[in-house]
Amino acid sequence: MILISGATGFIGTHLLKGLCENNAQGIRALYRSDDKKEYTIQFLKTFCSSEDKNKIDTIEWLKADILNIPELEEAYKGITLVFHCAAWVGNSSRHRKMMRKVNIEGTANMVNLAISHKVEKFCHVSSTAALGYYGHTNVVDENAPRDSEKYSSFYSISKYGAEMEVWRASQEGLGVVIVNPGIILGAGFFEDGSGKIFQKVINGNSFYINKRTGFVYVNDVIEFMIKIVYSPLKNERYILVSQSLSFKTVMDFIAETFKVKKPKIRVRKWMLYIVWFIQKILGLFKPLNLQITINTISKINKQTEYDNSKSEALFDFEYTSIKKAIDYIYKDYKTLQKQFLK
Repeated sequence: MILISGATGFIGTHLLKGLCENNAQGIRALYRSDDKKEYTIQFLKTFCSSEDKNKIDTIEWLKADILNIPELEEAYKGITLVFHCAAWVGNSSRHRKMMRKVNIEGTANMVNLAISHKVEKFCHVSSTAALGYYGHTNVVDENAPRDSEKYSSFYSISKYGAEMEVWRASQEGLGVVIVNPGIILGAGFFEDGSGKIFQKVINGNSFYINKRTGFVYVNDVIEFMIKIVYSPLKNERYILVSQSLSFKTVMDFIAETFKVKKPKIRVRKWMLYIVWFIQKILGLFKPLNLQITINTISKINKQTEYDNSKSEALFDFEYTSIKKAIDYIYKDYKTLQKQFLK
């Protein structure tokens, strides 16, 4: 039986769709919010083919928190495969405690129970944010050393800490694989995470940053995760990136596809320092969820090239180009609009 943590999140929802399409038997999906669960079910019914829709009703839903060990103990009964997708994403000091608890302590709970229940394979969804860097090049691969946390975000540190728990479990006999996706693009979650990139462009945002990083289509991430879990490979990590592109390029692709104006104003560091200063002043009078941090500013012009050759070498795996991915997302976006306007 398969266990999925974070089943109502962006990756978890798409993973459920992928497993239904691959005729996976016995899925137990963890959730915390009834509203999110209902949205995920509606998403699956919208995008699963007619022959796969009957499999949606076979999903076993279990309300459980990965920080609650008794609830997790119940969730692990009869489980042989685990996809750990649950995570807390944030970029401010206010999120630091929660990211540590969910991403590190929650992952420790997940792998500890996987060991005690003799799970055969554990797939951990990490991030390129957890990877290190070579000092002499902008190219990053799976072996890039992580020498210092000085310039790492709270999120990066928490995802790296989560990986340490997974690698520790591998030393205790658990078969693990870690995937490190770049920025994942996909439909259905336009209010959160990478979906905000789409919303900003669609809403006429004029600003862009010069940063270059890795992007990947959600369907590619799900396809690789399913293939790697059912393969004999274990105790390995894989960067999942289709292309390393600038935010400007990706936002231009979105603007072209959605037929809206392209962003034209490049955000400079001095602009962000002004916004950061204003946030700090306002924060003295009222607690704020800071969107701009010193770490954000320091990496605004970072140019990173991710080496995806290790993942491409497996299964004759081919990534979807980001331009084509955005075309697919546009069609799904229109489908969702029609569905929820009914």
